[in-house]
Amino acid sequence: MSSYDAVIVGAGHNGLTCAAYLARAGLGVVVVERSEMVGGACVTEELFDGYRMSTAAYSLSLLQPQIIADLGLKLDVRRRDPVAFAPYEGGGGLFLWGDQARRTASIAELSRKDAAAYGELYELFGEAAQRLRPLLSYPATRKQVKRALAASEMPELFGRTIEGSIASLCEEYFEHEFMQGYIASQGITGTTGGPRTEGTAYVFLHHALGEAAGASGAWGFVRGGMGTITEQLADAVRAAGGEIRLSCEVDHIRLDVERRASGVVLSTGEEIVATIVCSGADPKRTVALAPAEAWSPEFVEDVALLPSNGPVVKVNCALSGLPGFSGVGHRGEIGPEHLGMIVVAPSIDYLEAACKAAAEGSPADPMFVEAWIQTATEPELAPAGKHTLSIFAQYAPYQLAEGTWEERRDEIGDIVIATLERYAPGLSEIIEHRLVLGPPDLEARFGLTGGNIFHGEILPDWLFERRPAGGWHRHRTPLPGLYLCGSGAHPGGGVTGAPGRNAARAVLEDRVAGGLSSAGG
Repeated sequence: MSSYDAVIVGAGHNGLTCAAYLARAGLGVVVVERSEMVGGACVTEELFDGYRMSTAAYSLSLLQPQIIADLGLKLDVRRRDPVAFAPYEGGGGLFLWGDQARRTASIAELSRKDAAAYGELYELFGEAAQRLRPLLSYPATRKQVKRALAASEMPELFGRTIEGSIASLCEEYFEHEFMQGYIASQGITGTTGGPRTEGTAYVFLHHALGEAAGASGAWGFVRGGMGTITEQLADAVRAAGGEIRLSCEVDHIRLDVERRASGVVLSTGEEIVATIVCSGADPKRTVALAPAEAWSPEFVEDVALLPSNGPVVKVNCALSGLPGFSGVGHRGEIGPEHLGMIVVAPSIDYLEAACKAAAEGSPADPMFVEAWIQTATEPELAPAGKHTLSIFAQYAPYQLAEGTWEERRDEIGDIVIATLERYAPGLSEIIEHRLVLGPPDLEARFGLTGGNIFHGEILPDWLFERRPAGGWHRHRTPLPGLYLCGSGAHPGGGVTGAPGRNAARAVLEDRVAGGLSSAGG
């Protein structure tokens, strides 16, 4: 039996962030991780011989600058430029450049009105993001968010960027269905809702909150893959005196005679004693780690209601060469179409049809896809002359109406590849290896209930004071001594580090206050 001040369950980016802050505050900290490596879903792995890839999380923006500074992270982030390449089915495509003049000229080929409207829409979300960012670092209620946004010169800001649908904004601002589809796709990432679902405007806003790529709302690729982030976070934990134990699966949370969390018991039977337990697992897995009588019934009921089945399929491929896109560039040569995110989302109706298929238990065909080729700028991630291709696709249901994922995984992977091959002829011929991860696979590989990449739905009905349960948004739980430091806590999912930092602050506040009693609201 070993003893520490705090034990952190899970070495994902949030668990490591929480651990680093607690260790820097002088606490004796141990992180226990069931996997053989740190990182959770924020990892770089050699999936195929010679090919290193970001297996799950793939692009960076949301990691809080304060965390990067506090923990001394040295990340080389290449801002995406073009931000995106959206191919046309007949050949060619739309380039969304970082440079305003080039971007305006590109969009104007579709519509001059839309070229002007692009900046106007991003100004709307930029204002909302600026006002919302301070509330990511502290437990915020819906009322507080509404008050913060109402302080702007746009009184409609809350209704439009939090409560509304991304489709309604796209149809208001843009006239061309292609622009509507591309922008709408940025408001459905990771959610089971379609672009016409109320609250998807917030999903767009959530992804516009980041600054880690050097500019408000910008996204970039981390040199070495996303695992670079968690490897450096692990270094920060160790440098502060914290310990990380891998291949250590938690069986259950240890309770003392007063029914407080007092450490964990590993699957091996070993006990780790601690006055503080911080869980980086999602809320449903966290609840399952303690007996039912340890929780308030209302908390358990609320957590059970949190939608956790995800719609995402991740397909990672090893390529023998560089894919070419119809009507763009020269086959075999790296062009701008390979440097940013490749997005297939040609209209709102296309996205809605994909969402509807999954809601009925079928994989969408064709799918919404985002793809990227990190080897276009980091050739060292693959053997000479070869490339990586990763694809994030929606929508596919966790539970299929017909058959099982084990039976249909390859078929669904084929749908994803075929969707992209409509624009990149011959793609399937250069795929040497591929790994298809549907929602059940994401669940099994990364411990994500339902395969939900955000530890639960991030539509606004499931955020703020309702995350992870009504009134329990302050990272504490009804089980005294247990804190939630994963994406199931405020402010939600993505590689932000915010839940981990916030949970550490809650722990330290309670210690200063002279106790570790739980508190809701």
